[in-house]
Amino acid sequence: MRLVATGALVVMTAVFVSTYVWGGDRGVWGYVRAFAEAAMVGGLADWFAVTAIFRRPLGLPIPHTAVIPKNQARIAETVGKFISTNFLDPDLLERRLADQPMAQTFGRWLAEPDQARTIASGLTDALPGLLDALDDEHIAGLLRRQFRDAESGAPLAPILGSVLEALAAQGVHQRLLDAALDEGFRLLSENQSLIRSKVRERSGWLTRLVDGDKKVSDSIIEAVEILLAEISVDQRHPVRLRASALIEEFSRDLRDSPQLQARVGGMVRDALAHESVGGAVAVGWGALKDAIRRDCAAPESAIRAWVEDALSGLARGLIDDASVQTALDHRLRALIVSLARRHGPDVAGLVADTIRSWDARTLVEKLESGVGRDLQYIRLNGTIIGGLIGLVLHAGGVLLGGHS
Repeated sequence: MRLVATGALVVMTAVFVSTYVWGGDRGVWGYVRAFAEAAMVGGLADWFAVTAIFRRPLGLPIPHTAVIPKNQARIAETVGKFISTNFLDPDLLERRLADQPMAQTFGRWLAEPDQARTIASGLTDALPGLLDALDDEHIAGLLRRQFRDAESGAPLAPILGSVLEALAAQGVHQRLLDAALDEGFRLLSENQSLIRSKVRERSGWLTRLVDGDKKVSDSIIEAVEILLAEISVDQRHPVRLRASALIEEFSRDLRDSPQLQARVGGMVRDALAHESVGGAVAVGWGALKDAIRRDCAAPESAIRAWVEDALSGLARGLIDDASVQTALDHRLRALIVSLARRHGPDVAGLVADTIRSWDARTLVEKLESGVGRDLQYIRLNGTIIGGLIGLVLHAGGVLLGGHS
């Protein structure tokens, strides 16, 4: 479109010059010259106007040009505040989510034939990598020592607590969280059209008329991406800290709670009744990992089928059980509003800082590509409309002058 708009301006210039060389200013040639002259002026004026928004025309230091690069900091702050105020305001979100059947909607989405299968495949594909991240010798040695102690009558729940602590010390729970975040990014990317469709369905006609639903969808998707990215890169993020705290709390309960120790100890001792269990730990651990890898790689994976069935069952429960829907909707609303209240300003700040950090060329390129062809249509329209105005003015002059 830039070539088309520039080509139209060049053609009008050539026609204007040609009227001086081969034509005249009377009769048909007068109308042709008037059209070409006005079209050239209109095209040049709109070229200057469009260019001045983004950069200095011809590199000249003309006042009030390169508007966007000069106001980059103010634009960044305004965009950040706009997102925070219009999309991440806790009170606004609370009102918008008040009547939204989120649990049922998620259940219906999960019940679609391909969804549970896709999620199950992603989790199954990620499982061998998680197993490879574990230190086999460390885990096997620890289990051998703990099982020997267990056979001599030592409490079993504290043993499990120590195993959990060892896994946590290796950061296994954080790797699991990283895998979940990767899956979240993938699901968000693959289901952007679904999100946009759902937002459009729930938007009023006036909002759709001004493409407000598209802006809301873009902001929701971007906000979720930002939140997932923050958790991914920030090892001190509250979500990661909470996961570590839960592991630590459960490990401590296994060591210190008599009731939990009694329940866990009874179950584990029953499993350890056979005398060969302790000596087979290392072999069993390796065999278990190999079996999981083989099953995950098999076309008819039992683990994949089990996960898919579990997800399908979850979907049915979310669709059919009103009490589950009510409880989950309440908790999801509270969670979303809480996240918006705690991290809304952070998201706005991240957006503003990101825009401020761009160099002027990057900012201009992103905005130009975002607006797209319409900028060049402005130039093309200016050329055509300018030419038509030139025709009208010339015709008026001919009528008033009384000659052709």
